[in-house]
Amino acid sequence: MHINLLKINNSNMKTNKYKFMILTDEEFESFVSTHPLSNFFQSIYMKELLIKQGREVYLLGIKEEKNIVCATLLVSSKCFIFKSYEALKGYLIDYNNYELINLFTNYIKKFIRKKGGFRLIIDPYIIKKQRDIDGNIIKNGIDNTNIIKYLKSIKFKEINNNQVKWTFVLDTNKNINDLLNDMRPNTRNAINKTLDKYKLVVEELSYDKLDIFKKITQDTSKRRNFNDRSLKYYQDIYTSFKNNIKVLVCKLDVQLYINTLLNEKEHLINKINNLSDSNSNIKKKKNFKNEILNIDNKINYMTNISKNNEKYIILSGAMFIMYGNEIVYLFSGSYEEFMKFNGQYRLQYEMIKYASLNNYKRYNFYGIYLDKNSKDYGVYEFKKGFNGYVEELLGAFEVKVTFIYYIYNLLKKIFKK
Repeated sequence: MHINLLKINNSNMKTNKYKFMILTDEEFESFVSTHPLSNFFQSIYMKELLIKQGREVYLLGIKEEKNIVCATLLVSSKCFIFKSYEALKGYLIDYNNYELINLFTNYIKKFIRKKGGFRLIIDPYIIKKQRDIDGNIIKNGIDNTNIIKYLKSIKFKEINNNQVKWTFVLDTNKNINDLLNDMRPNTRNAINKTLDKYKLVVEELSYDKLDIFKKITQDTSKRRNFNDRSLKYYQDIYTSFKNNIKVLVCKLDVQLYINTLLNEKEHLINKINNLSDSNSNIKKKKNFKNEILNIDNKINYMTNISKNNEKYIILSGAMFIMYGNEIVYLFSGSYEEFMKFNGQYRLQYEMIKYASLNNYKRYNFYGIYLDKNSKDYGVYEFKKGFNGYVEELLGAFEVKVTFIYYIYNLLKKIFKK
């Protein structure tokens, strides 16, 4: 994603040597797999998911002789009674080459016109300006605002849509110990507790257990007041992305945790027994006894749970997509009652470790809100603890294809009023 796109290719293009066409799945995936802007939105797996949702999907590209020089997945959506088309996180193209962008756009507009569409939307998978962990622009860093100027010069218009623009990313080209040491102390301590104290268990869910994940996200959506996806959606994305998806849950082994608490209690009792009865130790003994009382309360709570024949308590869950050179943390949820066990920290750690061991270059925590007044600002603070940096993508742009574009905008204003 940190691609410098400031140099412009001003070579004259002979359009007669370029052929616009619908690509096969094999052609598209072969091109995407080696492209620097590769992302899961632009994949045959996303195509399969969109088709399951009843969407109209095309894989389009331009060939120079036998070689593909640019491509995009294009999907339709209904806007009132009209059809809009969008290149999700596309195009996959050399953004240095303005003429190729213009040529590809014109070809796609003609294609959309034939399909009865009225506009084209793109939101390139490219950063706008390079930023640090706090979202500050890095002096003399990568700056791709020239692309925005060019898109506007060929009649594209900036818009707000529901695609994620602000993300948080961690480079994972280090071993897991170095990555752990680079995290904030609070985050590192939370992870270590899940490993040493709580001894949490991470399980990868199969298709037939996705209802467990759905229950977690449903509980979280009610608590945080957002719309959850349906179980069918999670099932469809699971079957569409095949080996490129993982759904993990973090669990507490009740008896294992009780044993840990009993060991802590025994350790404190030994400390008390080894202290003399001098006045200087009275306060120490009192503090140790208070700690023991707290442990007893935890043991009683856990014992009551185990009486219900619950070997494990499900704490949290998350869905990850692995594609190209990155892993994307896509959906998640936690049960509020058990958040003190830091299940989400452990899930992040496990997948960051997986990224490091399997040579993924980036771990994408995905969407964030930088506004401190936002109710979701805490999500950014949580992700920030793992180290990394903020990425602001170029954003979304639309261009008119037919006169219906003006009718649509008029209707939108009327319905908004």
